[in-house]
Amino acid sequence: MPFRLSACILFLSIYVATPLAGQISSGTIDYLEHRDFPLWEGMSIEQKKRMERMKEEGAFDQSGRLTFTSDAFSYQQLPKQEDPRGRRGWWGGDTENPDVYYTSVADSLVTDQRRIMDRTFILEDKWLVPDWEIPANQQVNMAYTLPSKVAFAVSAEGDTLTAYFSETIPLGIGPRGYGGLPGAIVYLKVENEGAYTEYTMTTMQPNPAELTLSKPTEGDRMTREKFEKVAAKRREVMERRRRGWERNY
Repeated sequence: MPFRLSACILFLSIYVATPLAGQISSGTIDYLEHRDFPLWEGMSIEQKKRMERMKEEGAFDQSGRLTFTSDAFSYQQLPKQEDPRGRRGWWGGDTENPDVYYTSVADSLVTDQRRIMDRTFILEDKWLVPDWEIPANQQVNMAYTLPSKVAFAVSAEGDTLTAYFSETIPLGIGPRGYGGLPGAIVYLKVENEGAYTEYTMTTMQPNPAELTLSKPTEGDRMTREKFEKVAAKRREVMERRRRGWERNY
């Protein structure tokens, strides 16, 4: 999806007219979230063809928005447009109360608001920045509109990360709490066991300097370790639902 031209022109005019330290320090970045995953082996050939076609049509795609200042950044999904064909995904995607990933750069704290079934939880931890590897002497890449460089890492959860970041937005920010690079992430691929999610920047809009962000507070506080146990059970339920949906679609 192309970067919005007006936002790009505005950004580049600011970039050219001001030194690095005076560049954008607050704003919003929208991303396209694209997911791919292995299909269930028990599916018929026709079912697999339908699923592959749905992937190509973007049936599993989502949009997300990153709001940022020099001190913090927050990410959440945007409401998904209703499918004109009336199809509803197996994942039960509901962004009426989206998960919120809030990262305070100032004190290196992460505050996540996560929802499971009808319950909302608050998880607070230290911000674990991936140990990014940035190859030296690489040429600037323009595939994502803004000049960018590539970096690689493995997350604390064991996911393989591939990121392109742009130093023209000199803040270590990114989607879903990922960051810590010398610039904003304009593309990120998170991969594990054949499944992956790609986050690709689609638009960027500067915000007034007085923009402030507030970390989420609504929900039952829970340790991440306990939450992961609850989430694992939820994923089992969702996996059974997905397979049933794939089998019957």
